[in-house]
Amino acid sequence: MLVELYVRNLAVIEDLRLQFRPGLTVLSGDEGAGKSLVVDALSLLLGGRASTGLIRTGAATAIVEGIFCLPDGDVASALREAGIEPESDGSLIVAREVSRRIGIPRESGQEQGRSIARVNGRAVPASLLRDLGRRLMDIHGQMEHLSLLDASHQLDLLDDYAGLMEARGALAAKLSEMKSRAEELREASREVAPGRVDLLEYQVAEVGQADIQAGEDDRLRQECQILARAQSLKEAAYRAYQLLYGDERCAVGLAQEAAKDLRGMASIDPALRQHLEALESAAAELEEAARAVRAYGDAVESSADRLQQAEERLEMLRRLKSKYGPTLEDVAAFAEKAQRELESVQSREERRRQLAEQTEQLERQAGELAGRLSEARDEAAQRLAALVNRELGDLGMPSARFDILLTKREARSAEQEAGVRGQGSGVRETGSEAREAALPTPGGRFVYTQSGIDYVEFLGATNPGEPLKPLAQIASGGETCRFMLAVKSALRQADSIPTLVFDEIDAGIGGRGAPTVGRKLAALAEDRQVICITHLPQIACFGRNHFRIIKEICGGRAVARAEDLDSEARVWELAAMLGGAQEAMVGSALELLRQAGKRE
Repeated sequence: MLVELYVRNLAVIEDLRLQFRPGLTVLSGDEGAGKSLVVDALSLLLGGRASTGLIRTGAATAIVEGIFCLPDGDVASALREAGIEPESDGSLIVAREVSRRIGIPRESGQEQGRSIARVNGRAVPASLLRDLGRRLMDIHGQMEHLSLLDASHQLDLLDDYAGLMEARGALAAKLSEMKSRAEELREASREVAPGRVDLLEYQVAEVGQADIQAGEDDRLRQECQILARAQSLKEAAYRAYQLLYGDERCAVGLAQEAAKDLRGMASIDPALRQHLEALESAAAELEEAARAVRAYGDAVESSADRLQQAEERLEMLRRLKSKYGPTLEDVAAFAEKAQRELESVQSREERRRQLAEQTEQLERQAGELAGRLSEARDEAAQRLAALVNRELGDLGMPSARFDILLTKREARSAEQEAGVRGQGSGVRETGSEAREAALPTPGGRFVYTQSGIDYVEFLGATNPGEPLKPLAQIASGGETCRFMLAVKSALRQADSIPTLVFDEIDAGIGGRGAPTVGRKLAALAEDRQVICITHLPQIACFGRNHFRIIKEICGGRAVARAEDLDSEARVWELAAMLGGAQEAMVGSALELLRQAGKRE
């Protein structure tokens, strides 16, 4: 709901602050007083085109600021997505500043302007204002903010009216599941490169047959070194044995003889016992080493065959490492990966078959949901059109007609698809065949969106004999507003936009039909805020709140201001709207208020 509007330096408005309240608010005043400038200010707040022509003469900047009571739901979601926090009291402050840029001419000769938009003090693009504006307010009479002219919003309104949003959500969930499964199917259906299976089989077999053992190459290199020098190793071992243990003059014998002498010396000088123990230990270790060297020499064998086998094995491992990895661990890892890919390729056909069945089943289920949703929409569209047509009759447009056009687009046939395949015409690939993205329903295959298979458009005709046209093409602003009022009245529970603004809704309406328009506006305002600019007292009398816009001459310049009318002032304003302040007009004004239920 709009709580407050502040406008500065906008055409004849120098400084204006309006505080709005719930219910129906009426703005009246003489022609040219500046009533429509209030609508222009609201349009700026909602991201409308910022023209420097609106800036008051002599001023450099025009400022418009609006304070809204933030509703729950999609407005709060849009703010969170933009990273904007609401004020501590839950309000939303939207501001727009339009400034002149002197000296930068446009091609038309007009000066270039710049615009700054802010939401809760944070600079934002005008696109965000437009997004918020569609959720906060409908300005009927300013076509760029008329959400009922938006085909996607018309579909939302119809589904809300028919109570189909839950069914639509179920369809969207089924379509998402179907899309996911179809993507898996496309992945599984991609052809394997020619020869890829043969290559994988060869690689897996080559590594598998090698039966690689961890660290095997290092062990083989060492074995080859030993086998290549076996004879020299054996001879060196025997020489070492002879030196250590060969005769009485060997190392072991000399150590034992020295120990015998030291033992006698230690019996005289006990201090030598520790050296005796060390010498005896060394003699024992020398004897053990001698036996070990002898055993090594006996064990070393020179085998040309084994050397050849080890060298051949080592060369085979080297080739594998050059092909599949710098180490044997890398070779083993490559083989495992190739094995997994081979198994995946070999099982792909079975997986593709399963996915194809699942995708087809999901398509059938989604088609059934879309078909039932379409039938429910068709029934709801007929009911809603009848309601709107009754509302139009009440609004003084008995010859006007309203209808809701539901259309579907059939998918191309196989022959048609063959003609457009590969031309970027919106076909999709599934397996090896191309077909247009469509759902099978009881009535045929139809192109779909997340909302279903229907395209919705609100149509209207204002005079007998005229063809039905989209509401956006209805020429008369007043007639368009009355169409909007009729639709809004029929859709009261479905449309959640909190504030409606009607500009010149009374155009072409006489005094006889005006009370009906006023009552409908008042009924609309029971559960939302409605702001109406009107010249008819028969409409104005239904307002819960009433502002009079006055244009005065101050200092030789026109200035618009607003008066928030109390009960007595409203009587005089209604009398003036009836034609004057005579006693008869005042009595008629009182009667209008009484009939509208606004005065005791």
